Order: sequence, then C-alpha cells, then structure tokens
Amino acid sequence: MKFKYKIKRILKVRADVLEEKITTYLIKNSYRITERGSGYIIFVEDEFSDRRKSRYDFHTRIGEGKFVFNCSSDSETTVELIYLTSLSYYAFLVMLVCGFGIYTNNIIMPIVFSLALTTPILCKIFYLNERVFKEIMEC
Repeated sequence: MKFKYKIKRILKVRADVLEEKITTYLIKNSYRITERGSGYIIFVEDEFSDRRKSRYDFHTRIGEGKFVFNCSSDSETTVELIYLTSLSYYAFLVMLVCGFGIYTNNIIMPIVFSLALTTPILCKIFYLNERVFKEIMEC
C-alpha cells in the first residue's frame, strides 16, 4: 500500500541546469535513475549502495518517485516531484493496536494510538516539502 504525494515549485534556473542538479542530488543520495526522458527523471532507492542506513531514513528519504520539469521561460522552470510513500508498516501497526483494543474492550486506546502512528507520515511530508528542493539547489 503506497501513498502518492506531489510537491510543485517554480525555480529560477534553466531546465538543463536543473536536470543536472537533480541528477547530482540523486546520485549523491544513493538513488538509482531507472528512466530518463525529455522533461522527466524516474528514480528508485538503490538498495545495493554502500550508503549508511539509519532508522530516520523513512522521514528523510523519498524512496521512489519522478521529477517532472517544464521550462516556463528562459530563467524559470516548473518542477514537480511525485513520490510514493509506503504505508504498509504503519497500517499493520494500527490494525494491531485496534485488535488489541477490541480484545481488551478499550475504545479510546486504538484512536489515540492511530493518531500517534500517523505522526511519522505527516512529519515525512512536511520535511520533504521544506528540504528536497533546497538540497537540490545546493548541489
């Protein structure tokens, strides 16, 4: 089960320079480019890389997605990042907590824990909204 999310920005850089910056960002952060075309780059996380993994990777990494960019003028480019976030682990935890709540006849506990388990997903969305394009422009 995957959740699809889009981030759209207008950046003051030419399309060819932006494409190079996106490629540099993806290679630097151990993503594998699976397909490249005129105006888009599709990528996935490179699971065979030597990158050190941490437990905060869910919050700070995209996983898989697609950059779509269109040149709106000579110095401005519209960029859209479409990425997929896996929700399977958190859905399993919510169902487990709900099952335990039904078993113990407690109605409030599953509601509270469900809200607590959605927090990491919201944190990831907010983090990526703020940081991805800043990191791309710094490459």
